[in-house]
Formats: sequence, C-alpha cells, structure tokens
Amino acid sequence: MRTIAQRLRRFRLLLGLLALGLGALAVFVWRVEVPSSLEVEPLATATVRDVRGEVLAEIASATARSQHPRPLGQLGEHLPRVTVALEDHRFASHGGVDLTAVAAAAWRNLRALRKLSGGSTITQQLIKKASGRPPRTLGNKLREAAAAWKLERRWGKDRLLARYLNTIDYGNRLLGAEAAARAYFGRGAAEITLAEAIYLAGLPQAPGRFNPWRRPAAAEYKYQRSLRRLAQLGLLDAEQLRSLSEHPPKPGRFLPTRRAPHFLDALLARAKADGTSLRGEVRTTLDLELQQPAEVLLRRHLDTLGRHDTTQAALVIIDNETGAVRALVGSRDYGGPEGQNNGATRRRSAGSALKPFIYASAIARGTITAATLLPDLPTAVRDIYTDYDPQNYSGRYLGPVRARYALGNSLNVPAVVVLERLGARQGFHELQRWGVRAEKAFDDYGAGFVLGNAEVSLLDLTAAFAGLARGGLAFERARLLGREDRVGPTEQVASPEACAIVTDILCDAQARRQTFGANSPLEVPVRVAVKTGTSSGFRDGWCIGYTARHTVGVWAGNFDGRPMDELLSVRSAGPLWRYLIDHLLNARRDAPIPPTEQLAPRLERVEICPLTGLRPVALGPEPPVEEWFLPGSAPSEDAAGWFVPDPQGGPARLLLPTQYADWCRSGANTRGAIARAPNGLAIASPLAGAVFVVDPHLSPAQQMLEFRALTADPRRVQWEIGGQPVPPDANGRVLWKLAPGEWEVTAREGDYRAVAKFVVE
Repeated sequence: MRTIAQRLRRFRLLLGLLALGLGALAVFVWRVEVPSSLEVEPLATATVRDVRGEVLAEIASATARSQHPRPLGQLGEHLPRVTVALEDHRFASHGGVDLTAVAAAAWRNLRALRKLSGGSTITQQLIKKASGRPPRTLGNKLREAAAAWKLERRWGKDRLLARYLNTIDYGNRLLGAEAAARAYFGRGAAEITLAEAIYLAGLPQAPGRFNPWRRPAAAEYKYQRSLRRLAQLGLLDAEQLRSLSEHPPKPGRFLPTRRAPHFLDALLARAKADGTSLRGEVRTTLDLELQQPAEVLLRRHLDTLGRHDTTQAALVIIDNETGAVRALVGSRDYGGPEGQNNGATRRRSAGSALKPFIYASAIARGTITAATLLPDLPTAVRDIYTDYDPQNYSGRYLGPVRARYALGNSLNVPAVVVLERLGARQGFHELQRWGVRAEKAFDDYGAGFVLGNAEVSLLDLTAAFAGLARGGLAFERARLLGREDRVGPTEQVASPEACAIVTDILCDAQARRQTFGANSPLEVPVRVAVKTGTSSGFRDGWCIGYTARHTVGVWAGNFDGRPMDELLSVRSAGPLWRYLIDHLLNARRDAPIPPTEQLAPRLERVEICPLTGLRPVALGPEPPVEEWFLPGSAPSEDAAGWFVPDPQGGPARLLLPTQYADWCRSGANTRGAIARAPNGLAIASPLAGAVFVVDPHLSPAQQMLEFRALTADPRRVQWEIGGQPVPPDANGRVLWKLAPGEWEVTAREGDYRAVAKFVVE
C-alpha cells in the first residue's frame, strides 16, 4: 500500500510539474510577439517608365538594388517547388518548427563539435529576418520558434512562401526571386527554366560566397550540390540529374540600362527636394519616342557645328497643354567628360530670352501696345538708371522703333524702357510668376535682369514659354511625373489677348529680319514662335519657341563658362532648335500656331502708320500696316504732326521729338528723319551728317545749298554757317555756295537754336 501511495504521489507530482511546465510554455508563447514589420508588405524597387510604359531605369533603394514582389502564382512553377525542397522540404506538414530537422541539426553539430546548421524552417527564417537577426542564443531560438508557430496560424502556407521568396537575399543586393531572375537570367521568375530555378534556389544559403558575378565557380558548385540533394529527395531522376549536371545554366548581368539619365537626375533631385521617395511603378511624362531622336539631333548639331569653343548643348521639350516634359537632354554625352552636368537644370545667364515676358506683362497692363514707339537710343535710359547703361550687342541703334520690331529684333534699350514703364521690381515679380526662378533677390540684379544678368535654368524658362503658348496660364514648374505630380497651382499671369499679341510678334519673320537676316534657322515656313538670347561675352546661347503643341528650349555653350568666340545664339542654339521643330512638325505632325484671330477673338486689328504707330495720314511716306490691339487700346491720335513736306517734292520727312536729335545727326538715320528743337525748331536741310560733292564741271553759282527750317514761320529764322550769317535772298530763300570742308550750320529763332553738321568734298 505504501508503495502504491508513493507512486501516486510521484505521479501527481509529475502531473503538476508537467502542468506547470505547459502553463509556463503557454505563457511564454503568449508573450512572444510576431514582429510587426511582417504586417508591412515589402516595397518594390522604383521602376521608372516613360509616358508609354517603356522602362527608363530602376532606382535602387538603401536596402536593395532591385526588389519586385510578386504573388506566388506569378513566380512560376519551378522556383517555389525547388526552394521548398532545398530549404524546408517538410514545409507543408510542420506547424512552423520542424522538430525532426532540429534534432538532426543538433546531432550534426554535436558530432562536429561546432555549429553546422540550425534546422530553421522557412517560417523561422522570416521571423529571424523581421527581428533584425538577433544573436543565436537558446532564448532567441525559443522566441523565434514560438513566433513562427504563431505566424503559421495567422498566415497560410502560400502567403508564407510568397513572403519568403519576395524578400530573400540572392546576392548583389537583389531581394526576391523576381529581381534575381531578371538580373541573372534576363527573364521574370515565371519564365526561367528548371535548371535556372535550381541555380537561384541555392544562392540564398550564402549570397556572398555563391555570388554569380564575383564567384561563378562557387555558385556552380552550389548548383551541383543542389542537384544531388534534389535527387536524394526523389525530385530528380537519374536522367534529369545527368542532363542538368552536364548543362549548368550560364547567368549573366542583366541590369536595366538608365535611359534619359539627365531626366532621371532631375526627377530624383525634385523628389529629394520635395521630401518624397519613388516607390513601385513610377510613370513619368518623358516620351522615349521623342527623347531618343532629340539625343541624336543634339550630338549631330555639335558635330556639325565643329567648333572647339562650343562643346555642350542641352534641350527641353514640353507639352504645352499639360506642362509635361517630353524630352530632356542635359549634355552631349552623359558618360563623357563633364557629361553628368545637367545643362537643362543648371542656371545660366539667359540674355534676351526673358524679354517676351516683360512685353506680355506690359501689354496686358496697358503700359504699351505692339505699336508703341520706343526709343532705341544709347542715351534713352541714362537719366533713369544712372548706374546702368545697356547697349545693343551690334553697337547700332534704330532710333524710333515700334514695340513689335523692338521685341522681334531683340533690341536691348527698348526692352529696358518697357521695363522702366512697367516698373523694374514689378517686372521681376512678374517673371517669377511665370515660373522663372532666379537664385537671388531683385536688389542683387536691378533692371539688368531683363537682359540676362539673372541666371535661370533652361527647364524653368522652357516651361515659362509653354505658359506663354497656353495664353498666359503658367504652372509653378514643369511636370516630370504623371498627373499626380505636385507641380503647384496654375496662375493667369497675363491675359490670353496680350499673350496672343506677343506670340504673333514672335511668329513674325519680318519683325526680326533687321537683326537676324532673311535666311536664319528661325525662318520656319509656318507659324512658329521663337526667341533667342545671347549672354554677355557670348558665354551662353539660347533659342526657345513653340508650335501649337510643344515648346522647345535649347541652350548651347560650355560648362566652364568659356566664351563661344562671338557666336550668336541664332548660330549656336538656333540650328538645333530648328532641327527639333522640323522633327515635331514632320514626324510628330505638330500643328502650327493658329492665326491670331483664332487665339484671341476679342483682339482688334487696326491700320496704323508704320513709322509712328499712330493712325495713318495721307502725308505718310509709307503705306499703312495692320496691328493687333487689346480692346479699346488702339491709338486715337493720327500721325499728322509727325511729318513735314519735303520742299523739293520728295517723300515727307519724319519729324521726331527732341530726344532723337543726336540720332538724327548720325549715320544711323537712314530715313532722313528730323528732330525737333525744344520749341519745335528743326533743320530740314541740310540733314545732319549729309555729305555733298562739288562738281568741278559746274560753275559755283549752279552749286548752291538751300537752308530750310521746320517751324511755324520759316521767315523768322536766322542762319549762320562757320560763324558767319547767311541772309535770305529777295525771294526769302537762304542759299549757300558749296565749299569743301566740314561745316556746322545753325538756325536761330528767338532764344531757340538748331544745329546740323555736314561735309562738302
């Protein structure tokens, strides 16, 4: 009896200890948590595509060169089956921990007196990786086993295997089966052969040691071992083993190429500035069907140019309607010297390329019209800007010039005059509203920003011209991604009518011919708007213009800032711009810019005098022309007070304000214009700068020069030449015998005087 009682007590004690142990185990398992990171789906490496879905590049992350998670059904037939066989062949039957594998691993480790294997299941490996691979202690192994047991009850086997295959390391920072299959065999995981699947399945056991690119022999040795293991498991017969062993797969290096690299650089720089990251499938605005010929045309242009002083160029093509960048090239050769400099985003002096925006703002605000007469004189703004003296690059001045021709011929002084009338600070603010951002504030540039001393990027400037093409609706910046791109709000910077007038000027070949000639690259047979810019010292050449659909911007120069040896933009950037425009018109079927009356039906078309911009009069020496005006802005004054009859019966003479006096006396006055004195007194004959030749075969009496003045009463005028008075004859005419020399004639009327210098040879 005592023996039975003792046995019962021992049995109860054992049951109690067992219950206590099971309770402790239950508490332990209950307290172990599955790593929360497993609830987060693995992120795909950003695959950047063009607007049509063509791959541009894969953008590596901090954790992976490439990773493309796929559902288990998209990983093919071979790789999941082979991976399970090699890594965890009882995967389908265990509950997270394979006790048989654990016991076998313990026996192998004991016999070797060192750790050879751990017997971890696929589920345990997921737990280990999600936990940050903690040290291999008994406690950590128990926690890992408990977490694996719990995860098995939350997820199905398919989900576990899919997560494993999508996150396992295959070497070379390739995470997941899809990334490895693409990189090593150039195909997706669903498309690889059985041999390739066996090759891949062995790599994760030691990704560094079995690296196919660095240690191909070791990787093939692992492949042969995997074959033998699969044969042992009965998954390969003898014939398969022999065939697969004799013909091992040959992995390659199939990393995606980076196409449009400057565009990608701009995209990544913007994402960084915005504090965003690119993940998964990234659809951009780029069009490879336009990008690739653009790259070819840029290189061909520089080769054709054949100048050692012009080594680089950049281009941007933008869709007018959406502001989307369709092509972007930042240098001649991304892989060449200086090639990774991005001329499309780098800030450079834009020269005269900013002028259209100032004219558009001035027209929209009623400050000027396209017919406004502007002074193209070296002294026109000296009284306004005492520390700024803009000059025309040619050194020639056209005197009075309508705004249409001032902008078309890219004259500097009239542009500064317009800026002064608009307000220089206001003009700088308007330019920023167009999306053209300078690095510094207005006070660092002053009025000179309109002629290019403020550095801007080709991308910003081309986007601003696209806003001009849209009728004044400006985006904050160009669009690089799909429609979800955060480009900021749009703003109506200038009225559609004002923009239509500026567009009409930029399409007007006649309005630019005095500067650019009749056969320049800017002479497109159809209506295409265009503007050039040349920076100080010929360091940068710009040419930007638009069709109805696209805006094309081109920069040419040198990244180190070397001058282009007086190469104007019409020759440095203009030809490439024209090649691109011709490609758009012909290959892409771009439409020309519609007639102005279609762009802005509210505009008024009015006849004006071409020399004054006022209403025409019969006395005018040139026939009237038509000009576009905002509603109600056409001139009401006629040009009657701007002409005087020629006493000799020739065309009427243009009578200009006093500020043109020096210009009228210069050789630039090819019109025979006359400048008024402050009271209206002016010398009509001789013209300032005139040259007369004495004919030795005629008598002096037959070679007389008549002095004539423009004033209300010519009889009150007194004349002097060389300090000597010249009285009128009996008929009231003032005649002077020609005598060789340089002469100065003076006309006086009361306290007013007018002077003209001329030469007799």
